[in-house]
Formats: sequence, structure tokens, C-alpha cells
Amino acid sequence: MADIVENLEIDKDTVSVDELEKIFSKKYNLLTETAVTLKKTYINKLSINKSLHVAVSVLDNSIEVYQLTNSSLSKVCRLSGHRDSLTELVFNPKEEHLLYSAGHDGIKLWDTRSNGLCAQEYKDEPDAVPRQYECMDVSCSGRLLAAGSALQEDDAYLVFWDVRNPQPLGGYWNSHTDDITQVKFHKEKSEILSSGSLDGLLNIYNVLEATEDDALTYSLNVDNSIEKISWLSEDVVACCTQSHDAQLWNSCSGDLLQSYDREKIARGIKRLRADDCYLVDMFTSRDKSTVILTGSYSGEGNLLRSATAEDKKLRLSCNFIKNKQVVRCLGYDAERDILITAGESGLVTVWSPDGQGLSQETKQRSRAHNNRHRPY
Repeated sequence: MADIVENLEIDKDTVSVDELEKIFSKKYNLLTETAVTLKKTYINKLSINKSLHVAVSVLDNSIEVYQLTNSSLSKVCRLSGHRDSLTELVFNPKEEHLLYSAGHDGIKLWDTRSNGLCAQEYKDEPDAVPRQYECMDVSCSGRLLAAGSALQEDDAYLVFWDVRNPQPLGGYWNSHTDDITQVKFHKEKSEILSSGSLDGLLNIYNVLEATEDDALTYSLNVDNSIEKISWLSEDVVACCTQSHDAQLWNSCSGDLLQSYDREKIARGIKRLRADDCYLVDMFTSRDKSTVILTGSYSGEGNLLRSATAEDKKLRLSCNFIKNKQVVRCLGYDAERDILITAGESGLVTVWSPDGQGLSQETKQRSRAHNNRHRPY
């Protein structure tokens, strides 16, 4: 029998350095960067708001909140209270000092002005076994909260709350057959919700309907476990799968618009080995392009690139040459064209097109957002 020879070929660029410089036309420069702790840690959840507060999860299940000002990140507060795995962070889009967190020990509300105190905990139904929540989101109106649970006795639950009341409004439990990994409200329609699961289904709901059956508008078969969901436009929702594929769906017709598997993404960013490449997330840029952020585990794990999805092709966008880590999450501010990334080395990194800090106009807008807080 012939000896089995392991393929030791490593991931590398498929074009020269000079060619890379030419084809990655958009230039994001490192504006500022901070390490959340001197100890080894890992960040996999990040949320930003319009006043440029940045919240990130830390390995010990605490939350660090920063304020981006000019060209620096200043620490606002540290929030501690989750005893089990922290799975999601979301700022309230209307009350920007309010931050929600989900975990395997429940849902919590934090007021970032109150020295790190938990303002409220959201409960399950009376007599229900406490659920392990894998994901959570808040509607664009800031009034409705939804959370998705791990599989529990053959059911995976979507639970809803009015943010002002710790008792649940109700829930859905027939639409998914495995852990619910993501829930995302529509950016402009507070009644439209999407959910993704390990069962490979991307569901679209109208939560104003009286029953779960009526609320479920589409159940779209992704044929792969879903890792992340993002609303790209009024009628386009995207998902990233656990095998690092990207899909774009029309939420009004239920049609698959575009699909990019891991191999195609790797070729698109000019890398040799698809198995070494990973998908971070997708977002809509300032110029309304669909951006796919991706990287490679190879070498020191610092390769990070973006491409825009145009029809069925990927057009190269940016090569983040000063990245220092495997990136796990991102936040994007389209108004200022600022990208924030965080990941496995515990770094929070801010990227801007010119790297020169925030403009005076941007700083004034940020202060205006901060001054709009109302009592909770």
C-alpha cells in the first residue's frame, strides 16, 4: 500500500505583493487600537451605537465599554454579572446608554451611565426551566427584544419582551429544530425579524401576526448551519454559515440572490487554501455595496481582507495590512465610514479611510447623540 502523504502546502497569496497593492483599491488605515486586558483573552461579540460607544465581550463573561473620540478609545465602564457564557451584546438604537446582553444565564439590561450596574433582568415564563440564550436583538424602535435559545427538550425557543417589562410577551417554539444561533430585527421595520439556526433554516417573521404559523413568512433552507445574520437592505438578508459560506436572500420573495462558498471567497481574496480562510461577517458600506470581511488562519493569523459582492462576482476592496489577529466580530458606522474589528488576541481595532481621526463635524454629531439620552 502506498504511503499516505499529508498535504503540507500552506495558505499563501496567489498574486505578487505589487499586484495586491494594485487590486485592493480601497484603503482603510488603522485609526486606533486597544487591548481590553493585559491577560490572554478572546473577543467574539461587539456592538456599537451612533454616539460611537463600543461594547465588547471578554473571556470571563464581563463586558468592556469604550468611547471612540478623535483617534483614541477611552474606557467608559466594565460590566460584570453574567455567571455563564455571554453570547450577544446589543445597544438600544433609541436609548444609547442602554446595553442588552444575552447569555446562558439569561438576558440583562445595563445602563452605561450607572457605574456598571445591572438595571434589569428579563425572566422566562413562570415555572419554565431557565433557558440558555444563544442570541438576542432589539428592534429599530427600541421597544421589542427577542432572544433565541439552545435546544431544550426538543424545542428551540424565540422569546419576546417589551423592553420595559421583565416578564415575557410570549414566544415561538415550532419554527426551528436545533439551537437558534442568530436573531436580527429589520433595520427599519420593527415588526420584521429573521432567525437562523443549526438546523439550516433562515426564517423571516412578521411578529405583529397573532400566531407563530401566521408570523412565519418564509422558512428558507440554507443547507448549512447558520452562524450569523445581517440585514443588508430593505429586502435583502444575508447569512454566514458555520462552514464559512455566504448567502444573500430576498426577504420579500424568498429567492436566493447570491451564494459564495468558502472556495470562491478564498479565490476572490487571492488566497490558495480555502480551508485556511474564514468568514467574519457581511455589512452594507457607505456607498451601499455589500461587503464581505474575511481572513486566513495561516501564519500568524493576521491576514484580513474585504471584497464587495457584485452580481455573482467578488470585487476586491481592502487589504488590512496592519491587522494583528484573527478577527471574530465587527461593527460598522456607515455615516462616518468607520469599521471596528475585534478578535482572538483581545484587540479592539478602529479603521477609517484616512486614518486621521474623526472630523470636527463627526465629533459634534457624536456629542449630539450622547446628549439625547432620556431617563429609562
